Amino acid sequence: MTREISSAQVWFAGGERIGYDPNARTIVQTPGGALRVFLRREGDLAHAVSFLPGFPDGSFGWAKVLPYLPSGADMPKLFLDYLGMGDSDKPKEYAYSTAERTDLVEAIWRDLGVQSTTLVAFDFSSLVVLEHLRRRLERAGRGASTSGPDIRGVFIVNGGLFTDGHTHPWYTTPMLRRLPNRARQGVGRPLWLFKRMPGIRKMWSKDYRVTDGELGELHSAMDRHDGLFYLAAAAGFVADHKAQGDRLDFGDLFKAYRDQFPFLVGGSDEDPFEHRQVDLAQERLETLGLRIERLPGGHLTTNEQPEALATLIAKFERKKTERAGTMPTRPNT
Repeated sequence: MTREISSAQVWFAGGERIGYDPNARTIVQTPGGALRVFLRREGDLAHAVSFLPGFPDGSFGWAKVLPYLPSGADMPKLFLDYLGMGDSDKPKEYAYSTAERTDLVEAIWRDLGVQSTTLVAFDFSSLVVLEHLRRRLERAGRGASTSGPDIRGVFIVNGGLFTDGHTHPWYTTPMLRRLPNRARQGVGRPLWLFKRMPGIRKMWSKDYRVTDGELGELHSAMDRHDGLFYLAAAAGFVADHKAQGDRLDFGDLFKAYRDQFPFLVGGSDEDPFEHRQVDLAQERLETLGLRIERLPGGHLTTNEQPEALATLIAKFERKKTERAGTMPTRPNT
């Protein structure tokens, strides 16, 4: 059977680019010299599910999942690309980090008037979720508004949860983050070199025969606006997590929020980058009520198991909506 290949051009044509000022941490209506970030939306964004992107494929990673999800009327959706990814701008001199990615997500929520959301995070967006949850606690501790939409639930797939759970092979992000700036521009170029990068093919399971067409579309999505340097520029997210270990520990945050909204952690059987995370989550938190789901395939579950992943997302959202009704309550953080 011929495998359907998602088109990067079609995916990005379905969205828009809006202005963002990272210094003010705000979306700007008259962009001028502001940076541009990519958004794709469906339905009533006041109660949208926020689909946060993975590394390195960005929002394009959700392209194969979207057709299996409920319609925008039944499940409003918000997709985005961080700066450096997909159809967003790729500033060369920029401090790429978990904190700046979280700033962007929070700014988008404010601008679009998102009142409540379910967070669906793939790969390194797990750290954005942890950062946002920690900020809410810190704001509440200062007696300030928790800021941000009500959270209906958190679903993390193949993401970092614990600093001692990362298993990235040495020739992937650990090597990329050490590349000097002058060498980053040539990473993944040309296409034939991209296809031969061992870390790229490592994202799929052994039995998944990734085609040249799929690799070509992935390369196209990542190389928009001269963006392949982001492979190295953003590869420090594991080190970022470890440096923030006390703040961004999933166990502590799960315990702080577990009575306010549900969590679901998903992991792929052959994920070489974060395969220990699900085992640690089960060992440390399952007895406290954490729900865990395992799927076959490699790291790119969004690519290998889009229908199964969409089914989990839809079921997770539906159960919460049925239980909470249409008016979710604000978490008391």
